[in-house]
Amino acid sequence: MKYQLILFVLILSACQQKGELKTASEIENFEIEPEEEKQDTLETQQGQNQLDISSPQYDTKLFKEVQTDTIEFIDYNDDFDYRYLAGRKKGKNLSFVYNWDWTENQEYNFRQGDLILIQWKMDSISMAGDEEVVNVVKRVMDAKKIVSGNQPIQFLRREDSYDESIKATVSTMVINQSYLQNISHPERAALGYIAFDIGNECEWGYDTEGTRALHCQIVTALNLNYQCSDTQLNFLRKWFSKDRVAIEKLKSCPTIPNTATIQSTFDEILIQKDESNKTVTVQSKITGINLRESKSWEWTQTDVFEYSQDNIAIIDSKKSELTESEIDLNPDHETKN
Repeated sequence: MKYQLILFVLILSACQQKGELKTASEIENFEIEPEEEKQDTLETQQGQNQLDISSPQYDTKLFKEVQTDTIEFIDYNDDFDYRYLAGRKKGKNLSFVYNWDWTENQEYNFRQGDLILIQWKMDSISMAGDEEVVNVVKRVMDAKKIVSGNQPIQFLRREDSYDESIKATVSTMVINQSYLQNISHPERAALGYIAFDIGNECEWGYDTEGTRALHCQIVTALNLNYQCSDTQLNFLRKWFSKDRVAIEKLKSCPTIPNTATIQSTFDEILIQKDESNKTVTVQSKITGINLRESKSWEWTQTDVFEYSQDNIAIIDSKKSELTESEIDLNPDHETKN
């Protein structure tokens, strides 16, 4: 699917028609199916439907009952008319409407993998622009962290979403926004270094002064301005000032847009900070493509960084062997990529 996206971008670029890619897809909201004498309702949820809550099949008492449960926190999603908290219990994904400000209140600034105790109940919400359409949802009233997650955090993943500009379903990067709210400088430096020469949905545009600039998803998310900007280069050179290998790499700055014939891109990034050993470990899944030769290659990479109060250095880097394959980028063909 990544190759279809790149082909579409190339065609649109040639026609000087640019569309804006969505960066996140809406988290599925799970509807509660009330049944008599079912206690653990979190494990009996199904997909949300548009419902008439005045219907006799819905017991109004269920909307007053407050439930308590423990779930694994995944992420917040604030990109829509209602804000959602995503969690998981026994392998099942769950979604709750919430209304607190986790960016200002650190008690609600959970990290992926944290176990949180929640109080929630059934509620109804009107659809924006169409108040006659009412959805039954789960609304979390309060949440509290009870155990910190001791596992790598998924900083980046890919999701399929529909792009209205090209009338097709494409694979797009999704960045963990809640993790960015309390990211440390060493973590920021490690991710910035990893993304320095790997494509991350970079598109040509302009900076605040009207100068042509390459804007990349990860560089922007890390608040490093744009690719090869003074903000990005000064930050990385400062933190890697004692790493000769890194400094040599930072002497030249690549500018590879998502329209490039040969490029690479991330499929997933996991990051884990070990405060006791002062290390940051970044695990990446990467795909490269050559559009001219219709070839692709994949590999995984693990990079370990050691950090101090104001410096960081890469101490280990391992790459798997490349897995090569042929790709079919003809839009008239049914592709398996």
